[in-house]
Amino acid sequence: MKLGIDVGGTTVKGALFDGLNFIREYEAPTCGKEGREAIFSAIFSVADELVKGADAEFLGVSCAGNIDPYRGVCVYATENLMGWTGADVKGVLEARYRLPVRVDNDAICALKGELLFYPHAKDVTMLTFGTGVGGASLRGGEIVRGEKFDGARWGHVTLVEGGRRCSCGKCGCAESYLSATALVARGREEIPSLSSAKQLFELYAAGNGAAQAVLHEFGGYLNRLLELIRAEMRPEHILLGGGMAQSEEIILSLIEEKQDVAFARLKNRAGIVGACL
Repeated sequence: MKLGIDVGGTTVKGALFDGLNFIREYEAPTCGKEGREAIFSAIFSVADELVKGADAEFLGVSCAGNIDPYRGVCVYATENLMGWTGADVKGVLEARYRLPVRVDNDAICALKGELLFYPHAKDVTMLTFGTGVGGASLRGGEIVRGEKFDGARWGHVTLVEGGRRCSCGKCGCAESYLSATALVARGREEIPSLSSAKQLFELYAAGNGAAQAVLHEFGGYLNRLLELIRAEMRPEHILLGGGMAQSEEIILSLIEEKQDVAFARLKNRAGIVGACL
């Protein structure tokens, strides 16, 4: 059996697999703003629950941030995971669980999970929308990796010169316009009582004018990002995943060119499955 764990800015999700069959799942709050020890504690709580009584052989970790997949170390993380830069994820987990551990960027893992449904595709880009925005690309059949293992590169391309400050410290990044965090912050400017991105989508569906204005603005930025990806990568498919992409019908209605866009078939499990793989 294998364990797959997905470490996001808000939630650590995990599952125990027999092959690719889900045996059981568990999740816990990441507490990403509380620092490295709190994040490891969340990972331990999920893994401890899943290994109970299981004959586990492998632990795969999908993790937000720039990950060195060879050492299993987080090279860089934004403020969404405070103190996570430099975390030796592989070393800590191998010492605790006495299992072989592999670690990779969460968007790369989500892409690997979704590629199960596109076995012949050579050029695919995956975007994940949650606390932050992750992105990964398959080009010519190979995962694109930057010099610093920057699997999250699409979340930090510049959409607006001199725009909003991003969690990475730069200004105008895609993440500062397209993440759930950014969307809720923008929504509260129009709807002060707004509690979540989910509520914003519900208000949109109910015909709330302020919610519709905010999400149409979001759609404009999303279309801009999709065009940047098409110009640079010329992908066969652009896949949208992460928690926010579960509002599939509304997001699709905001996209101008739909022919190459699809939503993650594994939904919010894509990163866990990719970690298992």
